[in-house]
Amino acid sequence: METVRVLQVAGFKNSGKTTLIRTLIAEASSRGLRTATVKHHGHGGPPALPDSETDSMKFFREGAAVSAVSGDGVIQLHIREAETGPLQMIRLAAAVRPDLVLVEGFKQAPFEKIVLVRSAEDWEQLKSLPDIRLAITAGTEAPGAPEIIAREDTEAIRGWFGRWLKGGTGHVHL
Repeated sequence: METVRVLQVAGFKNSGKTTLIRTLIAEASSRGLRTATVKHHGHGGPPALPDSETDSMKFFREGAAVSAVSGDGVIQLHIREAETGPLQMIRLAAAVRPDLVLVEGFKQAPFEKIVLVRSAEDWEQLKSLPDIRLAITAGTEAPGAPEIIAREDTEAIRGWFGRWLKGGTGHVHL
């Protein structure tokens, strides 16, 4: 059975999830690792689509279950599927054989995760999420977290991530 390493970043809106994932991608890239990302679109409705007059979007609009277009080393893929959570998206991402998949959102998913904590109220709501490995805090406590790093301590965050990468955990069976 195939596996892929997955690390999830969870937190509430505007907590810094995207910024953190960009930092993790840069760190993984500096180590020669190929990274894929999977994100929950938490803004209501479908994500923004490309210009509806492109051929691939015409196909999609007419009911194609999948519309893909390729050019200059980039593939754009649109799939019409009932939302099923992150595992299906991870499986798709795994098709390009990344060393790591970073997941943004999908708080309840059962992956090893970093939680971003802005307040004591955030921690109260996040502390029961499955498989928390690190809490990144913005001047607040996170009692019971396995490890805590201050949000502004980018070097400590990068160091933690490097140790996580070397630790070999986070494998998800596809």
